[in-house]
Amino acid sequence: MRQVDIVGLGEIVLDWVTEIPHFPKPDEKIDALSENYFPGGVTANYLVAIARLGGKSGFIGAVGDDSYGDYLIEDFVKEHVDTTYIKKILDKKTPVNFIFVAKGEKTIIQSHHMQTTKIESSDLNEAYIANSNLLHTTIIHQKVTEKAIEIAKKNNVKISIDLESQIALRGWNNLKNVLLKADILLPNKEGAKSITNSNKPEKAAEILVKKGIPIVIITLGSNGVLITTNEFQKMIPTYDINDILDTTGAGDTFNGAFSLAYWIKGWDLEKSCKYGNAAASLKVQKLGARTGMPKENELLDFLKKNDDTF
Repeated sequence: MRQVDIVGLGEIVLDWVTEIPHFPKPDEKIDALSENYFPGGVTANYLVAIARLGGKSGFIGAVGDDSYGDYLIEDFVKEHVDTTYIKKILDKKTPVNFIFVAKGEKTIIQSHHMQTTKIESSDLNEAYIANSNLLHTTIIHQKVTEKAIEIAKKNNVKISIDLESQIALRGWNNLKNVLLKADILLPNKEGAKSITNSNKPEKAAEILVKKGIPIVIITLGSNGVLITTNEFQKMIPTYDINDILDTTGAGDTFNGAFSLAYWIKGWDLEKSCKYGNAAASLKVQKLGARTGMPKENELLDFLKKNDDTF
């Protein structure tokens, strides 16, 4: 078993990515500009972002017993993400997401196999989680997540949660026992608004902190991120990028770079968010969730050119 600093529990998928000139209306047929497939999945992307920046990360989750599953595991190995606790499940299919990209914006159709190709609580290795610094999860499989968090809490491992909008639809009452165990919550804008029934990210973050989550950082796309704690609320703007090609994976890239900076490097919240914003700014310039994720030297070069506080 390899020792890792950050463990990710969640999803790994194959992304079929099609560039289109515009999002079609109902019953409209349009010609694609390109078609590619890439390794993806929110948690998997997050771990690759960390590994590319020199962090030690490992994945807990499942793939199907098929060629797509083999491909995704092989890609993790190439990216230096630990695969010890990826389970191949017989007679199950590896999830495939369909992603449509038009002028840099994306629409994602998520595979239903994400709900069926999964591990069970009994598959969790306690020592693997206990020996890490951080457990990061999306709560996609809630029972397994609850068990993993129980192990983390027992062993003083920090907990980071990425709350996406489709998970937030389960509602506060169904999720509160998990969310209130987070040391940091990293929701996207729609997830934060949905879970709090708020119209504005600022208000949503305030509600979540008042409920007992110590740090909430909401990703706001091209507007950057919003940090909220009991002490302060501050917007950290992103960097100006002219050639945005694909925003798929930008939030995952931010979360990975931020987590490495904050939990492992020990930087403060604001500096860690700038590091995350810069990583996402480089990611969006290439097609695919991971293609543009930077190595550490690329990220530091970008920051030297674009941020005089580094």
